[in-house]
Amino acid sequence: MSDWIEEQGVVVNADDAWATVRMQRQSTCGSCSARSGCGNGVLSEVLGRRALELRLANVHGLRPGDRVTLGIRDRALVSGALAMYMLPLFGLIAAPTLLGALFAGLSEGWLILAGAAGFGLGLMVVRRWLRAQGQRFDPVLLGCEPARLSPAPMAGAGGLSRPDS
Repeated sequence: MSDWIEEQGVVVNADDAWATVRMQRQSTCGSCSARSGCGNGVLSEVLGRRALELRLANVHGLRPGDRVTLGIRDRALVSGALAMYMLPLFGLIAAPTLLGALFAGLSEGWLILAGAAGFGLGLMVVRRWLRAQGQRFDPVLLGCEPARLSPAPMAGAGGLSRPDS
């Protein structure tokens, strides 16, 4: 199994400092046997496939039209997804449970408000945690195929290797 989740994209805009990469969102729904009964497949058909644009530091001299491979560590993706789902869910359950244990006579409305507040607090904790992670969740340029603007090869466009960290 690869250590990277990879995605292909095309550079649509670039200057000396930044490059904008457009990626078409991919879905495996076409090859899944449960696609007719799956909510994700139906939702992706209704919403369509919108392109996603990322802004990257242009340290490799990317130019518009270059085809790039971006990646993120699979462990970073899993830990980020786990935090995004579990912390707000924990707040949603823990806040009304704790409030109900401390104040036994509270009405259901107060417990619902406590659940909403716990959910919101969980989202805020996730946001702070993500900001504290720094560049751990930033995509990394794994490869580049220069745009074919002229028959001569572009200098310095090849030889990108995967980072070890």
